[in-house]
Amino acid sequence: MIIEKTYHPSFPLNQYVDLIWIGKVSELEISSSHHAALFTELIFNYGDQFEIEGQNVENLASSNDHQILSGLKTSPFHTKISGTYGNVGLILKPFCYGMLTEKFGSKAMENVSAILFEQLFVPTSPDFGRVEQHLLKIFEFTPIDNDLVKFENYISKNLLEKGSLKDFNMSISISQKSFIQKFKKHFLLTPSEYVKLKQVNYAIQLLQSKDSEKLINIGLDSGFYDQSHFIRIFKKFCGVTPKQFLNG
Repeated sequence: MIIEKTYHPSFPLNQYVDLIWIGKVSELEISSSHHAALFTELIFNYGDQFEIEGQNVENLASSNDHQILSGLKTSPFHTKISGTYGNVGLILKPFCYGMLTEKFGSKAMENVSAILFEQLFVPTSPDFGRVEQHLLKIFEFTPIDNDLVKFENYISKNLLEKGSLKDFNMSISISQKSFIQKFKKHFLLTPSEYVKLKQVNYAIQLLQSKDSEKLINIGLDSGFYDQSHFIRIFKKFCGVTPKQFLNG
């Protein structure tokens, strides 16, 4: 991606949005693959062709813009760009996909798209702070679920510990079945798939920083049971084995 400007929003928008970015290039041709990301992304495309192919992607094209909502994925996904590249994108918390699916394509989203175009995309010096209140409107009347926040905080501290999911299930007041249903609605993955996604991303960090370390050690350090478990899950999520990733 060609990112021209970025901005980290303040509270309360930062409860939902980690980063706002702007990209502009007069002519661009890209066809690339990516491993599964740990965030949801909302993109307002004001240029020519921009496609994301993979799991959990929604598109809505109109005469004025093209909105793309891309959620968490347990397999690689592909990006294709052709022609004029012009976008405003939001890097969102993982649970935001479920919050935005019902509002995707709504009048509120169309209004936000128009405001982002006028206030961020067109000006040479965009005023990010000015659009924060407008962006908050797409999250109105959809409060953040405390159980999901509690899960995220717990997994961030206990990701690599065996049995962490079982221990978490015992710490909440609703049933395991009810929690899984709620989790899938927001994240589009089960809690166990989300944990594996985080473990794979942690393994990628280790592979990029410890290329001389044995792969089995990286797998165990990332919370996988053994080498075969590590290779199988890593390949499913990334499309290549850890060794291929390291040598690529």
